[in-house]
Amino acid sequence: PAQIRICSAHKQPGRLESIIAEYNKSTEPILLVGCAGGTDALSGTASYLAKFPVVSCPPDGMNNTCLTNPPGSSNSFICKPANVGKFAAQMFAHCSKEVSDALEESIKEKIVKLEKADEQ
Repeated sequence: PAQIRICSAHKQPGRLESIIAEYNKSTEPILLVGCAGGTDALSGTASYLAKFPVVSCPPDGMNNTCLTNPPGSSNSFICKPANVGKFAAQMFAHCSKEVSDALEESIKEKIVKLEKADEQ
C-alpha cells in the first residue's frame, strides 16, 4: 500500500525524524520518494536516518542539491517520475508477484515497440 506524507525537513525536522523512526520499525519493504524543490534537505536527512532506500525526485527537474548531500546521506536521484515508478517496481518485484508480472509485461511491451520501430 502506498502512502503520501507531507513534511518539511527545514520547517519540521522533529516531525520528519519521527516519521522516519515509525517507518524504520516496519516489517514491510519501504521506499521513500522525496519530492522537494529548492534546497533539498528532505532526501539527505531522510536517507541519513532511514533503514530503507530514499530516492530524490525533485518537482522542479534537475536539482543539484539532491546530489551534494553530506557524508552518511545515501539518497538516490531520479529526475523523471516515470523512472521512479519503474525503480519502485524493480525494488518491490521480488516480494509481490503482481508487481513482478506488471514489470515483466512493461518490459516486454517496450521491447516489442522498439523492434517494430526498427523494422520501419
